[in-house]
Amino acid sequence: MDAPGDTIERDPGLEADVRSVLAGALREAVPAIVAEAVEEVCREVAEYADPGCRDALELAAGCAIAAFADLVARPGPPPEELLALYRRAGAAEVQEGRAASALQNAANVATRVAVRHVSRVADALDAEVPPGLYGQVVSALFPFLNRLMVAVAQGRAEASRDPAGLLLRRRRQLLEALLARPAADDRRIADLARDARWPLPQRAAAVALPPGEVPARPRTLPPQILDGRHLAEPCLIVPDPRDPAHRRTLEPVLADRAAAVGPSVAPAALGRSLAWARQALGLALDGVLDRSLDGGPGGARPGEPPAGGPVIAADHASTLLVLRHRDLVEDSARRRLSPLLKVRPNRRTQYARTLQAMLECGFNASAAAVRLHVHPQTVRLRMRKLDEWFGDEIHDPSLHVELLMGLRLWQATTRPGGEPDWFQNGPAKAAHQPSQR
Repeated sequence: MDAPGDTIERDPGLEADVRSVLAGALREAVPAIVAEAVEEVCREVAEYADPGCRDALELAAGCAIAAFADLVARPGPPPEELLALYRRAGAAEVQEGRAASALQNAANVATRVAVRHVSRVADALDAEVPPGLYGQVVSALFPFLNRLMVAVAQGRAEASRDPAGLLLRRRRQLLEALLARPAADDRRIADLARDARWPLPQRAAAVALPPGEVPARPRTLPPQILDGRHLAEPCLIVPDPRDPAHRRTLEPVLADRAAAVGPSVAPAALGRSLAWARQALGLALDGVLDRSLDGGPGGARPGEPPAGGPVIAADHASTLLVLRHRDLVEDSARRRLSPLLKVRPNRRTQYARTLQAMLECGFNASAAAVRLHVHPQTVRLRMRKLDEWFGDEIHDPSLHVELLMGLRLWQATTRPGGEPDWFQNGPAKAAHQPSQR
């Protein structure tokens, strides 16, 4: 039996056709009401600011407002299907780790928007809406909302009693604490790890995954891996992958999928590990990482998963550092590499790669030739030209780090079949004019 005030009360003195007209106008306004309500909820309720929350909010608001419009025409309690939807929403809130007040605040915001629209719809109708009916409709919104919030509370209670749901919530709380910046303190992390049944490792790493790549029914992960695939920017937290046992656990999880593994760090520093992993993944998907010294990508094409398994951020530390401080390195590279302007544009990258290989191989032409997949005599001929153009500068050990940073940037930003866009866009262009070698 419904509690008093739970339904839109019938008024024998009001014409049923006026109710029907008002209900029809409200149904037509549902898309506009939902759009405005979701926009205001995302702006005003911090827990739903993530764009990934929009679909669920649109579903919940759309079903509720459409059901309320039906009740304007045919008063009664909220339909059971709607209450079941809100019970499931309550359970999902527990799994997402949100406080009970979050959805209540969102519902209050949505109700405020709905009241505004009811008033607009009533004013715009050609048919006269008696003040009594308008007052009943607006007043009924609040007990209607209360019934939905009771269903949410029931869903939350059921989920809280579910051991699997409770464990999932605790693991997500732990994940959030581990990735926080600034980091959570060690004692809080240890307490959360104990509650989440996650053996706290001395060192761990974050794994970045591409947004939107998680299937509708994602594969189950081993318990020692924390699952962040529900996030807008999906990720995993794994025990130190340098340990062979942990690496064997991780390899099948990441097989045949785009991923980047961040540096192994203390648990409180996992936010930094994830930042490096995300940068490495973005560069790998753009085709920047895994390029071979002899030109062209050595792994994936732009937009494709890197070949040969996940990208290990630590293996590309120099490139990541150079690109993170690109403006400074670019300015230095224009000056230090300006002698390459004496080379025809279509051969500059070839000489830049040769210079990089020679610096990294200690000017051993044979070792550099192996890297470049050319004959050692080819390397020696190129080095004679480089000596001519650069002079003693390339043999000055104090400049080798600066030259290598510039060459790393060159390699990471070179256009296919050409040179970097930035190379001639600075003081180097005025300093030298290219010859036709």
